[in-house]
Amino acid sequence: MMENFENLLAQERFSLSGMEHILQHALEDICLAPDFEAAQMLEAVFGATRTDLLLGRSVTPTQQQKSELRRLLTGRLERKPLQYLLGKWEFYGREFFVGEGVLIPRPDTEILAQQVLDGIRDKKNPRILELCGGTGCLAITVALERPDAEVWCVEKSEEAYAYLVRNNEALAAGVKTVLGDALDINCVSGNFDCILSNPPYLTAQDMAELEPELSYEPVMALYGDADGLYFYREISRLWTGRLNPGGLFAYEIGMGQEEKVGGIMRQFGLNTICQTRDYSGIIRVLTSVRQETDVFA
Repeated sequence: MMENFENLLAQERFSLSGMEHILQHALEDICLAPDFEAAQMLEAVFGATRTDLLLGRSVTPTQQQKSELRRLLTGRLERKPLQYLLGKWEFYGREFFVGEGVLIPRPDTEILAQQVLDGIRDKKNPRILELCGGTGCLAITVALERPDAEVWCVEKSEEAYAYLVRNNEALAAGVKTVLGDALDINCVSGNFDCILSNPPYLTAQDMAELEPELSYEPVMALYGDADGLYFYREISRLWTGRLNPGGLFAYEIGMGQEEKVGGIMRQFGLNTICQTRDYSGIIRVLTSVRQETDVFA
């Protein structure tokens, strides 16, 4: 496997489609989409497009390109996440910097972003708060899609916060970033028209059964206590009262958590809950609009 890779890499000129085939074969035992990952590697190193790969365009690689491609493949075979190896990943059509110490943006989280955008469509100059912000992909997306919004984003991890700030600056999103604890209601002041969070929600059992790639991601961004529900309980308890009447509360949840998280939300007065499925048909987002008559526990 690696011998074929090195033999082709040693050539002065080679076909991108030939290299794609070798990469796919090398990756097929460790990932579900070796064709996608191979194409991502070749795009990152050579700027290869899908057309280049289909037409078999040839390249004369530099030593730097050879070294970079070797680094990517070796890293993946060590089960390091491709996103970390590339140093960036797409979310909602934009590229975000990622690396060890911050949760990788997932396509399913785009569902949460879309539900928030739909939920605030009729609000003028909304004030929005994201808790457990990570890369900032959610807060930044909402801020860029709604330039009239005042968007705040809270992240506790210093490593993750560095990515949040970097992405906010790179995309000129204007998010008000806060290095603070989502469970400290004094980290930001005032009430909000929308509060959203994709908090850590893996259970103790989930953590014991992690895929090798997930073991590289920060435990702090994954583990939600033994039952996976700790942050839903605490965020709902602490922050629901900071939501304006008519405001939207929105969570991303883990598979099968909709009944328990919905129960937690109802406990704190969020009584009409909408469930939204992800691209795989799994209920992934819960949203609720605070009514004028809501009574908080």
